Amino acid sequence: MTEGIERGCISREVLDYAENGDFPIYTSALTIAEVYKQKGNPIGALTSDQSDRILEYFEHEYIKIIDIDRRVAEEAHRLSRKFGLTPNDAIHLASALKAQCDKLLTWDVNSFISKVQHKEIIVEEPAILPPEQLPLITEV
Repeated sequence: MTEGIERGCISREVLDYAENGDFPIYTSALTIAEVYKQKGNPIGALTSDQSDRILEYFEHEYIKIIDIDRRVAEEAHRLSRKFGLTPNDAIHLASALKAQCDKLLTWDVNSFISKVQHKEIIVEEPAILPPEQLPLITEV
């Protein structure tokens, strides 16, 4: 299986669990701005229809948007310095910490997972989990 297909299957599985109410997905408001183009195509902006669909997708009740306020920005600043993260990655980490997430899932193994060792959150690649390993839902 190619990397792209495998990632697509894993992503679909994670979204299916969330859609079924097994757990919510928390994401930084920055994520909404980041999905303006097609992956792997630096100048390939989404069509208007694609853009409308992705923006609408973020409105599902199982997706919880974490606003970027001053507290998140200041924590991201500290995390960037501490772990050598890009500002965007630090905002995602600070947002996950604000939401009291126990895990932050990212495909960015080299510049994110390998850098962050945080006592309050596990940073790892997404994976398909059997139902018995799903986390219990605790809303914030």
